[in-house]
Amino acid sequence: MLRRIGDLMVIELDDKDEAILHSLESDSRKGTQAIADSLSMPRVTVHDRIRRLKEKGVIKRFTIQREPRAVGLDLRAFLFVRCERGQVDRRDVAEQLVTLPFCIRVSIITGDWDLLVEVVASSMDTLGDAILDQVSKVAGVSGTQTMISFYEFEGVASSFR
Repeated sequence: MLRRIGDLMVIELDDKDEAILHSLESDSRKGTQAIADSLSMPRVTVHDRIRRLKEKGVIKRFTIQREPRAVGLDLRAFLFVRCERGQVDRRDVAEQLVTLPFCIRVSIITGDWDLLVEVVASSMDTLGDAILDQVSKVAGVSGTQTMISFYEFEGVASSFR
């Protein structure tokens, strides 16, 4: 069901939609019949709802989530990045940073810093080299501050990443 919030049309999710989404979030390879069986719903209902959720943009894509540590990327960090004031568009800097092989995501933020960059690396040395040799050389970057992540805990809304 659609409803208007200001200028936006948003889809309202009922308990069945939420159950289907939770099932897919736990295993996106799960087939329609398996979801239907686990939720005690007819297969055609599950199929139609998944199609509708895709059409309405609620389901963006079906994908995998790789484990960085399994491939030797044991270090996760967040870089606060400051851009040259009045000299560059922060979106241009963000678009350059997301092309770096160790970059997970870049967010344009408010406050003292302009960008928040999530990265992975195999070691502190590798991270240091990445910052010194690549991040600091991106046109428009004027400074960085690095925060190392010790542990991660996923929240209920983690599938909205």
